[in-house]
Amino acid sequence: MNTIVGDSLRRQESPSTCASWLRDHPLLASLLILVCALSVRLILTWRADPVELVFPDSRTYFDPALSLHESGSFLNRYQTPEITRTPGYPLFLTILMTVFGTEVRALLIAQTVIVSLSVVILYWLARQILPPVMAYAGAWLAAVSPWGAVRAGFLLTDGVFLLLLVSLFALMYGVIRSARTTVMVIVSGSLVGLLTSAVVLVRPIFPLILFVAVVLVLFFPGRRSRAWLLVTMMVMSASIPLHFWKMRNLQEAQFHGFSDVSGKAAWQWLASSVKAKVPGASGDRWAMLKAAEQDETHWTLSLQQADDERWRLANDVFTAHPFLTVYAFTLNAIEALIHPEPDILAPARLRFYGDTILLGGIWMAFIVCAAIGLGHVWNSGQADRAIDRNWLLAMLIICCALTLTAGVSFGAGSRYRVPLEPIVPLLAGVGLVRLATLLYANRREESGGSNPFQVQDIG
Repeated sequence: MNTIVGDSLRRQESPSTCASWLRDHPLLASLLILVCALSVRLILTWRADPVELVFPDSRTYFDPALSLHESGSFLNRYQTPEITRTPGYPLFLTILMTVFGTEVRALLIAQTVIVSLSVVILYWLARQILPPVMAYAGAWLAAVSPWGAVRAGFLLTDGVFLLLLVSLFALMYGVIRSARTTVMVIVSGSLVGLLTSAVVLVRPIFPLILFVAVVLVLFFPGRRSRAWLLVTMMVMSASIPLHFWKMRNLQEAQFHGFSDVSGKAAWQWLASSVKAKVPGASGDRWAMLKAAEQDETHWTLSLQQADDERWRLANDVFTAHPFLTVYAFTLNAIEALIHPEPDILAPARLRFYGDTILLGGIWMAFIVCAAIGLGHVWNSGQADRAIDRNWLLAMLIICCALTLTAGVSFGAGSRYRVPLEPIVPLLAGVGLVRLATLLYANRREESGGSNPFQVQDIG
């Protein structure tokens, strides 16, 4: 990547600059990025033993998908209505089963190919909000990000969630830029709402609906009446599928909610983290978690009663230890934010001595470059029309807010920082190009030449 950036700078006065080439050949540039993303992801998925790609949580998605494929009913492994897992990812697997069969390797290879498109969608969004070279660098970093690449082939929600989230950002940006008539506002708002509900149906993170609504209101140009119409249509379209799922749970399982996963996370995971930090406790949060799970095996409660009981027990812990609750939540979120998680290399049999240090160094390099890129965006975004500072900051806030929800759990490594996979590589691409520009400028000054390049001229 440094070679590409350096060559583009050296040919700045030539019409065949890297930036000009990227502007003139968007399809070829996209194809190169797609080939890179596909190559990395398919190699990792193909090398892995399918058994290694199936995690404890994977069965809770695969079994409802298989039931949906075979009988049309959303049932768990006990042949009872599934309410913990929302239908987004199992429905995706069901569609793949219809086309490719139920063999796990075939499903995961197909999934890997599909979710790799998220990198190309991210690149097309980046082309609209960043100069060409910065957008290209950010897309390449997203393509080779170890965590995004490996998780594309896991039998988990991560890859599909990332694909839908990036698609949502791209659709929102397109709607804000192009929806001008009332009919377009209604149709566009409905599409954004449906895609938002799809993201929530894959991972039940309801604050996303609020974040999308705020961004649409703040960024939609023109008359405020159309902005509010857009948001109204978005909220209605997002709420209807979610309401239907709640009605299904009520009818099939007598459960008055969207999912009981939040109650389980609050009681079994967050409350266990808090209890482990209470003075005099053992300090072993895993032991607390196992004790909570074991205790539930003796409950003779309905699904609704069990969910109510979890929330009652969790609220008792949180009320008794409010500061420890905030502390435990913060530590859990930070753990997800910085964890290098070398175990992601295990399925493809790529673990090696020092892999933790290497992955930690790569993630730290991403963060440092992203911080440099954020500083450049903040300082020059208004002056450089090729940088859409407001949209980058909006993406950053949404991605960080979604990542903070990781505080309710622990022990998932980097899995809960998937929302950062779109924005961190983009900002890191900005920072990388910025660093290359400064290094080249210093080299020219040391050699006695002048620096004719400005950062915004790269694009």
